[in-house]
Amino acid sequence: MKTDLLLLTLLYAVACASFIGAINSRGPARVALSYVLAIFTLCAAVFHTSQYVAGESAREEVVVAPPPEPVKPPEPVAPPPPDTAAINASQRDAAIAEGKHELAGVLESARRTARALASLNLGAVADISDEEYEALQNRAIGYLSEARKNKDKLAAASAKVPPQLKDAQELLAKGIESLIAAAYNAERFFKSENDTEEKSHAAAFRRGSQDAGAAFRKAGEALGSQDSGD
Repeated sequence: MKTDLLLLTLLYAVACASFIGAINSRGPARVALSYVLAIFTLCAAVFHTSQYVAGESAREEVVVAPPPEPVKPPEPVAPPPPDTAAINASQRDAAIAEGKHELAGVLESARRTARALASLNLGAVADISDEEYEALQNRAIGYLSEARKNKDKLAAASAKVPPQLKDAQELLAKGIESLIAAAYNAERFFKSENDTEEKSHAAAFRRGSQDAGAAFRKAGEALGSQDSGD
């Protein structure tokens, strides 16, 4: 911009000098030529002045657009929340499956004891030898011990049993109590002091065995055991 102003000033100075020279000229030809040059120089100065003014106006009218705002990166999409209902259902199903497995193991053990206990024929002890009588008595003692171990197994498994299996657990517990009662009366049968005690223990033995079998069948049905009819 400073250069443009200097050039315009120079043009006007030349124009002024030309007019001064035209005024001081002698002779018509010199006067005419001097005025032509002076007018031409003045026109050039005026023309360039108008161009300079127009350029300044154009520069003033130019609107400087603000720089574009930086584009924000898209917000990260949060992962969907976990399906709490599905997780709870899965955990519940796993707990039920584990509880069924524990109870089914106790049930199978109690059934084996019940089947072995049922093999005792207390009504035929009068016709057997002393050795056979003692062997039956030892078997009765062993079955009583096994029945009590089944109760301990159920107590250990109870911590893993969910509320949905409490009915099956109670049926199994009832069956094991009846099994213990039957085994106890079988063991006491061999220690009876008279026929009345023998008959009482034999009847209690049969009743306990029947009650245990009925409770085990119901527990098996509640657990969906394939051997529920045993």
